[in-house]
Amino acid sequence: MDKTFRYRLRILAVIALSMFAALTARLWFLQVLSGEEAAAVAETNILREIRVPALRGNILDVEGRTLVGNRLTTMVTINRRELEEAELTEDERLEMLTEIAVEVNRSGLLLKVTDIESALSDPSFTRYDDIPIATDVDEELLIYFGERPEKFPGVEVVDSTVRSYLYGDLAGHVLGWVGPINDREYETRRPPPNKAYGIRDEIGKAGIELMFEDDLRGVAGRRVVEVDRLGQIVREREDLFIAPIPGDDVYLTIDIDLQYLLEQQLERTIFSQREVEPEKDEDEEEDPLPFDVPGGASVILDPRNGDVLAVTSYPKFDPNDSIGGFSREQWESLNDPLNDLPMFNRAVQGEYAPGSTFKLFTAHAAWHENVFGVGLVKDADELWDDPGYYRLQSCVGDTNDSASAGGCMFRNANDAPYPQIDLVRAITVSSDVYFYTIGESIYINPLHNETGIQDAAAAYGMGSETGIALPYEQAGFLPTPQNRQERHENNPIAFPNGEWYPGDNVNTSIGQGDVLVTPLQLANAYATFANNGTLRSPNIALRVETQTGELVREFGERVLGEIEIDPEFRTRALEGLLGVTTDEDGTGYDAFNSRNFDGVFFPLADSPVAGKTGTAEVRGKADTAVFAAFGPVEEPAYVMVTILEEAGFGSRSAAPQVARVLKQIATDSVEDAPTAAVSYARSAALPLCLEWLEWLSTDQLSNVGSSNSNSESGPVLEANGEVRVRGEVINCEELLLDNGITVSIQ
Repeated sequence: MDKTFRYRLRILAVIALSMFAALTARLWFLQVLSGEEAAAVAETNILREIRVPALRGNILDVEGRTLVGNRLTTMVTINRRELEEAELTEDERLEMLTEIAVEVNRSGLLLKVTDIESALSDPSFTRYDDIPIATDVDEELLIYFGERPEKFPGVEVVDSTVRSYLYGDLAGHVLGWVGPINDREYETRRPPPNKAYGIRDEIGKAGIELMFEDDLRGVAGRRVVEVDRLGQIVREREDLFIAPIPGDDVYLTIDIDLQYLLEQQLERTIFSQREVEPEKDEDEEEDPLPFDVPGGASVILDPRNGDVLAVTSYPKFDPNDSIGGFSREQWESLNDPLNDLPMFNRAVQGEYAPGSTFKLFTAHAAWHENVFGVGLVKDADELWDDPGYYRLQSCVGDTNDSASAGGCMFRNANDAPYPQIDLVRAITVSSDVYFYTIGESIYINPLHNETGIQDAAAAYGMGSETGIALPYEQAGFLPTPQNRQERHENNPIAFPNGEWYPGDNVNTSIGQGDVLVTPLQLANAYATFANNGTLRSPNIALRVETQTGELVREFGERVLGEIEIDPEFRTRALEGLLGVTTDEDGTGYDAFNSRNFDGVFFPLADSPVAGKTGTAEVRGKADTAVFAAFGPVEEPAYVMVTILEEAGFGSRSAAPQVARVLKQIATDSVEDAPTAAVSYARSAALPLCLEWLEWLSTDQLSNVGSSNSNSESGPVLEANGEVRVRGEVINCEELLLDNGITVSIQ
């Protein structure tokens, strides 16, 4: 038995020694042969980098007022890893997501379970990311979810930073908006090497946000965490942290107060013109087309340097709606033609026939091509009677000289005759016949350049992009015999006729036919005339600075060319343009010499304004209304153009709007633009201020102690006629006065 026992011990010893040897060999292999490799693998397994986005730079106006910045927001997030580790059943998971959606909806935001599921399934998020599912939620959700961690695994309510457009929809088309980068943008955008895009980054999509993306975008930082084999975060590696670098600030030429005035008056004009009933001519059988006025645009430039002082398009949109991404419904509405395309920037993208505002450039061509005094064109200072109609010199199919002579006849608006006109008076009263004569004579007389009118307009910058730093700018169009034929050859279905006729030159002479300009182009062309021939590219950005105030680069004026304007011609043309606002027969006289627009005459004696009305026919729609102006005439400091779609005569809609804006500029009475917070406060305060007025009128003010809206966070009306809303104090007397209601306090 002892022998057997000793034998078993020997066997066990051999086994133990064998196992020890194998273990030793394995350890030796791991430590000696694979030590470096194992260490490297271990290191990569436990270190995880988390990208830290950088704040975007601010956008400021010419006075240094912040228009776009960044603000804190309260955001609901879900951590996918923690949600997975909770091992919920499908029913439990659905119940949890449903309750999250319900609570978020109670805070005033629309959130669907499908929205949450979509965010959680987004492959661009890692297991370690906190996935945002709702932005700008009520802070009460912080307590609600925080007290129930076992019920909502992975759910947190955290503070984050989002883009903030401080003036709401004011200058929205200029400023643009930001949104998550899409696949196409991720593949095609080429940011600076140190500003490479992350797959979920927000980038500029339009306006200044897009055009200055590389400047506004900062340099991302990083966090590093240690993770164990189970994927649990062990600790933060603060020694490996790299702080993000914020983007640079962009300063604009825009004056936000002037921008506010321009937008107010454009909107006012559009809504008032929609209420106007078009006048029916006695000779017309059909009712006139209604003034639908779906949209319009206004531009103010400084002709001395090309700075854009204000530019607006209507309808407009609020870039703040883009925070967190536009909903599908929002996006479709903003880009719906039936909704008049609110995101379409009519100032630089809209192309319109300029109508009679184009006559200035026809006159320039006639003078510099020596057309005056040749053939049917009288000397510039020779008086003659405009009968109200013009018969083509080249017409061969019609021998009737009367105003009813078929297609050979071109007429003034309403067939109006103008006795005793010359170049000056033709501009003032806007005689079409005067310019019809020039238009045909230039084309059919071999002594002249047949495209003289188009060449003159091109010299003033029409027919090509201005080069402004705003996206999607259109070039307009100057029709010529050559491009008419080219368009026909390239697309005979869309352009079945490639021939050019004298009548085409006649239409071109008054800014009709195929002539198209953008509001910005037209303003820039008038700025070029106002400054005596220097064509500049409109400038909307002043400089770029770091957020510590260091200059990155400046933008000076950009001269595109010089136009030779004969001094004698300029004197006569200027006299005609000045007559538009000062002569009783001028097409813009009523707009600048009437109390009907705001109760006060325009101060023409102190600040004379030159201008030109335009009314462009559009098939199947009411006329496009146009007005271009600049002043003070002797030393022009501003040029303004307004174009209104389907608004009728430029003299009756566009000109009064320009007069209202320029009067406030001339009298230095431009009001301060309210921020979005103030605008909201004024809107919220108005009903309470009306209550306050009622109390005053019924002698019940004694009943008011400190009335409120039954909400601790809502507007509160004080007995002194002030309303407190979200930290803003609104004076009821001032607010009511701004809305046309006079308060009489005994």
